[in-house]
Formats: sequence, structure tokens, C-alpha cells
Amino acid sequence: AQVAKADDVYASYYNPAGLGYLNGSELGVMHVNWLPNLADDIFYDFLAYRYTISGIGTVATNLIYLNLGEQIRTDEEGNSLGTFSSNMWSLSASFGSQITKKSSLGLGFKVIQQNLAPEGAGSEGTKGSSTNVLFDFGYLNKIINNNYAGSFLTELNFGLSISNIGPKIWFQDKGQADPAPTNMKFGIYT
Repeated sequence: AQVAKADDVYASYYNPAGLGYLNGSELGVMHVNWLPNLADDIFYDFLAYRYTISGIGTVATNLIYLNLGEQIRTDEEGNSLGTFSSNMWSLSASFGSQITKKSSLGLGFKVIQQNLAPEGAGSEGTKGSSTNVLFDFGYLNKIINNNYAGSFLTELNFGLSISNIGPKIWFQDKGQADPAPTNMKFGIYT
């Protein structure tokens, strides 16, 4: 449903088209400890800001940081070689604008960095990290949007978002690249 609602700074993540209906500016901050009963060093941070450019639309940026905690590094025989930490982050810029009174489009551009290991395993000579550029696309249609107190249905939205459009992602060997985690979501909000 958030793909079809997208009515705050988090639209830059869920559906950039939602930015087209927003006015003013807004800051969003979130911190989540993941799996606190399993590991105390895994957490997720989200920071976002949006600003409306009158008559044009709304621009937004967000930074996502996922700390994957500390892992034990081993050799081929399972002997401990110490520890290392892993993390992932994404920095994005988005824009949303109304194309009619009832519909809007949004586009997003992001750079993602994945730092899985500081060095390769065994004979692998390079680090286990990758940097990629991905794009997002969104559409939002406010099918019914009225404020009549006696109305049975005051709001009905349809949203569509395609995120992480881009080239294959690889770490050590380009021949073993995997598709970007492209995700299409659509939803109805009432």
C-alpha cells in the first residue's frame, strides 16, 4: 500500500512519483537495530530530505546505511584469520512531478556500495566490494481524491514503482555477475 500512498519524505524510497504531490520541505531519520536478540552489531539507518520547487515538482535525496556487523574470517581449512566488518550503503536523488491533477511521475538515481569483505578468500586477489549505479521509476494516480465528509470513499490511489533498474552486479569475477535486484511493486491505497 505504501507504493500507492507515498505521501511523505519516504516516497523517495517507496515511489518517487509520490513526491509530485508534496509541498514544502521535510526531513526523515530512522535507526533500526536488526535482530537484536541474535546480534547486537547489525543495524539499518535511513536519512532523507525533500524540497519542493514551486511549479516544477519536488526533489529528494536519501542515504541508506546497513551495517552487517562483524564476521570471523577463515582460511580454506576453517582456521580463524581474525574478524572483519561488512556494510552496504546507497545514496539516491529523486524527482517527482504531477503530469495531471490526478497523476504524477517520478524518477530516481542511486549509487550503491556493497562492502562484503576487505579481501578475497583463498586465491581471490581483490576485495569483496562493488559499486553500482541504479535507477528507479514511479507512477501514482489519485483515482478518487475528495474531502466530502459524507462520502463513502474519500481517497483511492493506484501506485506503480520499479526500483533498482541497472546493470549486473559483480564482486570478484565479472563472469559471475548477478542481475541487479530489480523490483516491481504496485498497490492500491484507500
